[in-house]
Amino acid sequence: MEGLYGSVMVSSITQTEIFIALVVAAHAGVLAVRLCVSLYRA
Repeated sequence: MEGLYGSVMVSSITQTEIFIALVVAAHAGVLAVRLCVSLYRA
């Protein structure tokens, strides 16, 4: 199990998954900024 987990960690992270992760993180950041702005204006 440990060997399988190690190989998954190395081989499964592709550029596509990195791009998807960046898009998700950017979306979460935008939502957080919008929430902060709305709370600041309230």
